[in-house]
Parts: sequence; C-alpha cells; structure tokens
Amino acid sequence: MTSSAGNAHDWAGDWAGDCADDRADDCADDWAGERGRRWLATAAARERQLAPVAELLFAAARLAPGERVLDVGCGTGPTTRRAATEVGERGAVVGVDVAGPLLAAAAQVPSAAGAAPISWVTADAATWTGGGDFDAVISRFGVMFFADPAAAFANLGRRVRPGGRLCVATWSRRTTMPVFELPVAVIREYAERHGLSVPVPPPDTGPFSLGKPGRVEELLTGAGWRDVQLTAHRMALPLGAGVEEAARAALDSGAARVAVQHLDARHRDAIAAALAERYAGGPAGGEVVGEARPIIVQARRP
Repeated sequence: MTSSAGNAHDWAGDWAGDCADDRADDCADDWAGERGRRWLATAAARERQLAPVAELLFAAARLAPGERVLDVGCGTGPTTRRAATEVGERGAVVGVDVAGPLLAAAAQVPSAAGAAPISWVTADAATWTGGGDFDAVISRFGVMFFADPAAAFANLGRRVRPGGRLCVATWSRRTTMPVFELPVAVIREYAERHGLSVPVPPPDTGPFSLGKPGRVEELLTGAGWRDVQLTAHRMALPLGAGVEEAARAALDSGAARVAVQHLDARHRDAIAAALAERYAGGPAGGEVVGEARPIIVQARRP
C-alpha cells in the first residue's frame, strides 16, 4: 500500500485519505473491499502522477546489478518492477505490502526481459521476518503508517546486510504543501462561515507523520541506522484536467476527504465550487497542478 490523472485525480488519495488518521495496522483489514477496488481502478493514473517522485527515489538509491532489494509498501508494484530491472537477473527483489489484492494485481504484470525475479509478500513490513541480507530497502510513500515507527525501522534494519542502505520517499508536513493544504484551508473557511464542525486530521499524522527531519533522524539512529540524510524537493504534481475536476478530486482524497465526509451534498458542492475558484486563479491553460514537497530519506546499516 503505498496514490490519478487519466480521468483526473487522486494521487494524494486512498492511502493519504482513508488512512489519514490511522496507521498500517488499522488499515490492513479493509483492502479486500471498496478501498482496494478504488485503488486498483486508479493505479495507472496514480503512477503517472507519482513517476517524478520515483525518479528522485531511484536516483538516490543507485541500485546496482546483482543486488537484493526489499520494496516496502509496494502496492501494485511499479517501483518493485523498476528495481528488478535495475538489479537485473543476477539480483532479487521482494515487494511487501499489507494489501493482498494489490499484490495479486502486481503479480499479474509480466517482468521485463532480463529483470530480477520478484517475490510478492502480503505482510506488514514492520514485523515481517521472512527475509534478510538485503543490499537495499526502498519505498515510495510506504513507511509513514507504521504503528510503532521505531520498532519498524529497527526490523527493516535487521533485514539488511551490514553496510546495506535505506532509501525511502516521504512527504513533508501537510502545512508546507499547497497541494494538500489548500483544500483543507478552503474547507475550514467555508465551515467557519456556516457554523459547521469539520474533523480535519492534524498536519503531522498519517502520510505526513515523517515530515519533521529531526524526528526522522532520531527514529532512524535510534533504530540502529547511521549516516542519515534527508533531501527535500519541491515539485508540481497534476491534479486534474480542469478546475472543477481537480476540485472534486481533491475533496475525495487526503485530509479533505476526512473533513467533508459527513457533510451533505449541498455543502460539498459549495466547497467544491469555492476550491475550483481558487484553482482558477492559478496559471492559465493545461492541467491543474499543486505544489508538493517530497523528502528522500537515506541511511546506512553499520
């Protein structure tokens, strides 16, 4: 489990929305139902939107032929398959995720010629003990939902050989990223004007739980990792082909979904219109985009 253009949307979506105030152990049981179906329906579009983050991740990971790689929170496996291609047939790759339906879909996609064999494992990487001696652990937005992050990163460290490395992408705090925070701000403004109560998740929970560099460094060093390095990036990611489409998508994802889920259709429509108006004030023409700030976190095992 780790988020749509095409008919619009929701790269910020199901993992950042349904689990916005939960951890992985709270979300694992629901993937056989609507959440899994929604995720699978938007997988290709989501990958198009998150591809720039994958480029950052793999540039930092510098996988080499013959290496053994663990991909945490691999979902339908786009980063897992890329890792398999980069390490080649002499290497080996394991993709681990709590969402069995996503892994079943991943296993149906054929590997590229010359790629490493891939093992798909349905498990919580925080407690999984089925593998070891990896050269690298990678993840694109798959490590932010651990119930006990310190224990989880320690467990991942035990899966890595001495001198092996960790390279993962996380989000910055929500309040630093307009792509997530603008919809929340519009919802709050509307709610205040109309005397409504909306349950906005805190800005440093769920997908944003590893957005504080100091906390991340403390977690990793406490879990036995060394040479921790965090590199923040800023990029524009697509939200939709038009302002109305982008607004509807934004309200169906992330903290915004949590905030409006109990409002009636009249209020949701009004909020969508207000958000579309804000989007209309952006650059003219083309797809609506929002500013995001991914962080690439790297560390080494002694």
